[in-house]
Amino acid sequence: MSRRPSPSPGAQFTSPPAVFCGALAVLCASWFFGIATRVSINNDIDLVARAGIFRVLTAGVSDLVDTFLIIALATAAYLVSLWALRRGFRHSLAAAIAGTALAGLSMLPAMPLTSPDAVHLAADVRTFWLHGKWPADGENAPATIDDPVANEVRVFRNQPSGYGPLAYAIGGAPLPFVGDGFRANLLGQKVVAGIFLTFTAAGAGLVARRLGQNAGLVAGMIGLNPMMTWQFPGDGHNDSIMAFFGVVAIGLVVQPTWKLRGAGVASGLAAALCKYGLILASPIVAAWWFPRWRTALAAVAALGGAAVLFLYIIDAGPVNNGTLGPAGAVARTTPWGVLGSIVDAGSAGEDRMVVAGYLLFLITLAVIMLWHPLKTQLDLIRAVALAMGLFLYLCAPGYLAWYLIWFLPFAAMSGSRWLIWGALAFTITAFLPILALNWGASIRASWSIENPVEWAVVVAWLCTAAAAAVGASTGRTPRARKAGTAGPGFAPRQKRRARH
Repeated sequence: MSRRPSPSPGAQFTSPPAVFCGALAVLCASWFFGIATRVSINNDIDLVARAGIFRVLTAGVSDLVDTFLIIALATAAYLVSLWALRRGFRHSLAAAIAGTALAGLSMLPAMPLTSPDAVHLAADVRTFWLHGKWPADGENAPATIDDPVANEVRVFRNQPSGYGPLAYAIGGAPLPFVGDGFRANLLGQKVVAGIFLTFTAAGAGLVARRLGQNAGLVAGMIGLNPMMTWQFPGDGHNDSIMAFFGVVAIGLVVQPTWKLRGAGVASGLAAALCKYGLILASPIVAAWWFPRWRTALAAVAALGGAAVLFLYIIDAGPVNNGTLGPAGAVARTTPWGVLGSIVDAGSAGEDRMVVAGYLLFLITLAVIMLWHPLKTQLDLIRAVALAMGLFLYLCAPGYLAWYLIWFLPFAAMSGSRWLIWGALAFTITAFLPILALNWGASIRASWSIENPVEWAVVVAWLCTAAAAAVGASTGRTPRARKAGTAGPGFAPRQKRRARH
């Protein structure tokens, strides 16, 4: 009777579960000891309210290099954890979800690292719930509200909020527990953002499982991603709420029954009531449902988008309100910002860039609706991922790094190698413009590099394109098994034997 060979002494330490646990430990330690305890929410309130890691780490390029190395270590741990999840092990989905929660907890003690938006949001939800006023109205900006949290808002103090009603409703969940303290209210928003990042990763993993994919790997790509941890439990952005409803929506609209599709539409509306972002890809769903009408639907989407853009151009109130947020701006951390710097665009030139960017997206959306394959469930997910990815990569002058959650979950579920590689590169290299923006003055003074933000954008975008190209050139990703068809695989000889 044959026996299995005994495992080598070190095999238990190189097994996928052990590798995953080790990588997760390094990831969490990097965030907690390298970032959260060094740039703590317990810093002076003025520093916390203004946000920015460079305000605390003031040693110039030495702190920049240290931060870069910490992020590089966290990224390496992330990639190793994905390797372990790709190899697969029992309960890998649960492990990825738990890992997302632990990584988020590791970052919670940090103050907002690169954006003060969570400070504004902490005041906004109190305006909505405790003062009964609409925060997206300019008359209800934090400067006009007598509230202990609103009084601590330093940035965009006289400007309205930029979210939808469901974002404020959900953002109010911590209010019964946080009192009137500024730090407690800010921490509450970070907790909500981290919870919904975990929900988004879990939801995407469950959708992937129904599609026959590696659910743990898909969840890990999203929840353990360093940029996602940085932006949501770290900075406290609430796009993770929208992303969760978007993932639920895509999981339902691909179902065969109209009852489930209707539930998917409701979830999509919930996403839109948090932020407008995912509305951009919604016409693709209609084209998948009604393939015979693809041409007409593409025309309707293009004309409807052009109409909304026209309303924006003429400064129509229902369109150009607080919930538009930075959608009408040109961010320095985009190729449009680089172009604006080169040509010295000015305010009028930036307005033209915004219009050009959205026109480019309308063309892109129409091309996807007309010619992208839309036969299978994966086809729809890939089309949505492609639309959101190209919007952020090419068409969005106001792109900000936390918007990447609009793209990453759908790319992770797409089963497309080039979309996945591109998404991972996009999220990882997005740290370069962030670091350059924080330590730009030190980079110019110490390394004599002019326009460091612009150069960082160029490097990040080229690396993303290269990663996507390499992913596309390594061969087609095998199609996932159809839901319900998983089972033992048979070699050809076994198949022949089974037929006789």
